[in-house]
Amino acid sequence: MINYSRKAFTLIELLVVISIILIASSIIFIGGTGGDGAKLSSSQRIISGIAQGARGQAILKNATTRLIIYTDVAGNQDDEKKLRYFGIIYEDSENSGQWFAATQGTFLPEGIYFNEDLSDKYDWPRSVMNVNYPRQSAQSGSNGEQYFYYEFNSNGTVATGFDNGWLVLQAGTLKPPAAGGALQVDFDEEENTNLKSALIFRRSGTTTPVSDPSDIN
Repeated sequence: MINYSRKAFTLIELLVVISIILIASSIIFIGGTGGDGAKLSSSQRIISGIAQGARGQAILKNATTRLIIYTDVAGNQDDEKKLRYFGIIYEDSENSGQWFAATQGTFLPEGIYFNEDLSDKYDWPRSVMNVNYPRQSAQSGSNGEQYFYYEFNSNGTVATGFDNGWLVLQAGTLKPPAAGGALQVDFDEEENTNLKSALIFRRSGTTTPVSDPSDIN
């Protein structure tokens, strides 16, 4: 009698796969619609998927994970990535401070950016690390390009200090500052004022969407 064995997906593996599907479907949605409002809605779904992917990775790897956002204010700035390139990294559970890329990174649609000032206003600790993302090899987090981050504990909960923190997205325009130098994202144009949304990171590891711009002042 032949004995057939079958390996099933775990719940956490399914969570990670569903999050990736959510990201991919949001990107497809962007291609079929127009306008910054549609891009903003899709961006909110993309970030929600990435956040749940980071949470799933934390539980799957039993390791601290971070949702990272490219900023690189002090380094060799990549304007294409600035405040619209997101990723997931996880810490080596046996070597504290050593980080690995969990994904290849995801861009928000053109014209939508992470608004660091508004996020900071709503109880997000302005946390920064350096990492050569998406390089797969272990690295200390002290070298490389600069990223903002939100952190998850190894059990999938949001790390202390990041709980109830906001991640605000807004339509903006990449412009050179008046004094020259690196390009900066301008959120102050009148047509962008009400094109903003947010996610709130809950202690449990879930996120709450905020879609009404009047709730984000």
